[in-house]
Amino acid sequence: MPPRRRGPAPPPSQNQSTISVPAPRTSGVTLSVHPIWPDIQFTQGELFFECTLFLYSVLALFLQYLNIYKTLWWLPKSYWHYSLKFHLINPYFLSCVGLLLGWRVTVCFWKTITEVIATISANRSQFIQSSLMIIEYAAIKTPVMTLIITSFLFSFNRVCHDFPSQSVLWFLFPILCYIFIFRSEIIGWFGRLRDLLGKWRRKEVDFGGLCDRLMDSPPAQIDLESVLHMCSDNPAQIREEIQVLIDDLVLRVKKSIFAGVSTAFLSIMLPCIFVPYKTSQGMPQKILINEFWECQLGIVVGLTAFSLYVAYLSPLNYLDLLHRAAIHLGSWHQIEGPRIGHTGSMIAAPTPWNEFCLYNHGETVQMPDGRCYRAKASHLIRTVAAHPESSRHNTFFKVLQKPHYLINTMCTFEFALIFIQFWMLVLTNDWQHIVTFVLLMFANYLLFAKLFKDKIILGRIYEPSQEDLLLMHQLHQER
Repeated sequence: MPPRRRGPAPPPSQNQSTISVPAPRTSGVTLSVHPIWPDIQFTQGELFFECTLFLYSVLALFLQYLNIYKTLWWLPKSYWHYSLKFHLINPYFLSCVGLLLGWRVTVCFWKTITEVIATISANRSQFIQSSLMIIEYAAIKTPVMTLIITSFLFSFNRVCHDFPSQSVLWFLFPILCYIFIFRSEIIGWFGRLRDLLGKWRRKEVDFGGLCDRLMDSPPAQIDLESVLHMCSDNPAQIREEIQVLIDDLVLRVKKSIFAGVSTAFLSIMLPCIFVPYKTSQGMPQKILINEFWECQLGIVVGLTAFSLYVAYLSPLNYLDLLHRAAIHLGSWHQIEGPRIGHTGSMIAAPTPWNEFCLYNHGETVQMPDGRCYRAKASHLIRTVAAHPESSRHNTFFKVLQKPHYLINTMCTFEFALIFIQFWMLVLTNDWQHIVTFVLLMFANYLLFAKLFKDKIILGRIYEPSQEDLLLMHQLHQER
């Protein structure tokens, strides 16, 4: 694809007599230089994934109870016939933790029911739609939510009665963690609330409109089913697309971090805090806990939950979308070059950077503060649309200019996590630790196999062999 040069016509929104630097000829859409993807299923269902993560967290919780309340059942003259001291387990605390771990599954089930009912009631009469809505809320959602909320409140009340108040305060940690991770989104929501209240006081919006805007959903990740990359030669459109993708990528990383931290805290750390401190007769007792081992287990569970969520939120079509946008963006690197008006070679003299221009690879520009930059483009598209002083643009291009970078990083991270768990398994000699690692490593094995399969698919699409090219040609002929 030939490089797109800057044209002589200024942008239509500017006055031609005031423009001294030529602006680009931006036709908007160009021919695609990206490979064609086969028709394959990229993502798994949200409900299925949340159920999978919930089962993993429940398994981690069970193994944590095995490590805390283990017995000496394996000794020849042991009085214990079971592997756990079941009489020490508080069922109300276990109920609270289980409901908190399954909260994402409940929300996902709620959305799935809404989508199913909306699909069934589409193009139906008003009577059928009203009947389905009554069934949705009266027969499904209201009883389920009532059962969940009452069960949690009853169990939490018993936990507050059985444990001291300083222990109960640890239930607030996930909320504080959520506020810390998503503080920018929360601050933005309060800013919108302040603006809406100001408009309501000035009678610019009524109370109903105020409530409707306050109930708007929080910032959500882009829908990969409906969003496609547009090959554009308009630098403003390219930078706008990059900004949307950067914000979406940051949001997905935040969700993954919160999922890892909350899963590790609820499954591993919280059971260590809520251990019985007195017997049924009221006598004080103390259960010995290996804090170093618990920290290791919490880190492993948290990193595994984080990697599971990252793999789910970063399917192949999303990684390809990021790569396609990155090669259109390009980057700049700062140089010590000649200044405007330099008496030397006019070919090497930089020009003032213009946000409406699409620069070719190797061109130099100068910012208003005097710093000079040289354009660095992809080998596929030899133009640069990035802002020279934007570190986010440069980082985005460096990380995503190669299609295999992210998937290779994910595979390396997962392999390192498996190796660390295997090394910890080799070093341990306690039976409960061996059982814990053997069972928890299955999730990492499956995830690593899935990531390695995605790596192979991505490699065969971007670097196809002769057999792959022949197969794709045959598939196109059959269509």
